[in-house]
Amino acid sequence: MSPAPTVRPLPSFWNQCSFSIGDVDLLWIDVTLAAMVHGEWSAFERRLAEGLACATRADREGIAPAEHAVDEVATAFRYERDLISASDMNAWLDRTGLSTADWIAYVTRDVLRRMWSDDMDAVLDRFAPSPRQLEAAAVAEGICSGFFDAFAESFGGRASLAFEADADVFQAGRNGSAAEAAAAEAETAARLVRQHEHWLAIRPEAETSLRLAAIVHVDAVYHAACEQAVSEQSLRESIEVNRLDWVLLDVDTMRFPNEDAAREAVLCVTEDGLSLHDVAALSRQPVTRRRVFLADLPPENRDRLLSAEAGRVLGPLPVDDRFEVTAVIGRTAPTLDDDCVAERARRAVVEQAARRAARDHVRRRSL
Repeated sequence: MSPAPTVRPLPSFWNQCSFSIGDVDLLWIDVTLAAMVHGEWSAFERRLAEGLACATRADREGIAPAEHAVDEVATAFRYERDLISASDMNAWLDRTGLSTADWIAYVTRDVLRRMWSDDMDAVLDRFAPSPRQLEAAAVAEGICSGFFDAFAESFGGRASLAFEADADVFQAGRNGSAAEAAAAEAETAARLVRQHEHWLAIRPEAETSLRLAAIVHVDAVYHAACEQAVSEQSLRESIEVNRLDWVLLDVDTMRFPNEDAAREAVLCVTEDGLSLHDVAALSRQPVTRRRVFLADLPPENRDRLLSAEAGRVLGPLPVDDRFEVTAVIGRTAPTLDDDCVAERARRAVVEQAARRAARDHVRRRSL
C-alpha cells in the first residue's frame, strides 16, 4: 500500500462537524459528550484500554501477532467498507484524517485483544494505559471500530426527535420556568465532567460544562417526546408486527467449550435417561434458566427451539465460540400484559420514531 497523503492533526477531529440538524452543526466533541451522557462511552473506553494494554504487553514481552492474523483482520476491515484498492484505502484515510500507521496500529491491537481475550483482566492490571495513551489513540480507535459512527447515529436520533418536539432545543438561552431545569442540567453536567475528568481535562472546563448541559437538555426534551410517541395503540401495533420474533422462550441451558462435550451431554439425556441437572452434576457445569425472545437467539437455532416439544433437549447448538445444550421449558406468545414485551415494544416505537426523525432532519458528514 502506498503511503497516505499528509493529513490534518488528529486533535482537530473533535471540532469537526459530525452532523447538522436545522441550522445547527453538532461537532464530534458533542457526539462524544452525548455518549458519556447516555452511558455509551464506557464500552468504548474499555475496548480502547484493552487494546492499548495488549499492545504494551506485546512490546514489553517481545511478542508479535502472527502476520497472517493481522492480514486477515486488515482484509476483512477493508472489504466490510468496500475499500478494495489501495487508492480506495488511501482516500478513506485522507477523509478520516488517519495515517496508515494509525490504521495498522488499530488492526494490530484488535488482533492482540482476540489473542489474550481470556486473560484480559490480568493484562489490564499489569499494563493499564495512561490517560495520555488513551487520548492519543482514541480517534483512530473510535473511527476504525465503528464506535463513533454508532455514537453519532444514537445522538442524531435523540437530537432530531427532540428538535421535532422543540425547534429551539439547541438554543442556549432559557429563563423563567426553565431556570430550575437549567440548574439541574448544569449540576448533571458538572457531575459528568468530574466522572470523565481524565478525558475532558484537555478542554476548557467552562466550555465543556456548557456543551454537556446543552446535551442534557436535549436529552430531557427527547424523553418528553418519547412519552408523546408511545401510546397503547402504538405498542399493540408494534407487538402485532413482531409477533413471531417476540415469542418468549423459557429455557434451561448448559454451555460447553467444544462440540464433543456437548454431544456427550445430549446422549446422556436421550440415551441414558438422565436429566439435564443430572448431567450438570456429573460434568460440573451449571444449568442456567433464562427467558429469551426468539429474535435474540442465533438465527440458525431459532426454528429448532421454536418447534421443540416442552422438555426436549436440543444440541449441540453453536453460540459464539461455545456449544449449548438446551431444553425448552415453555413458550409464551407476546402480549402487552407482559412487562418484558411491553418494554420491548416501547423501545421499538421510540427507535422507529427516532429513525424517522433522523431521516427527516439529520445531515451526516460521513467519516
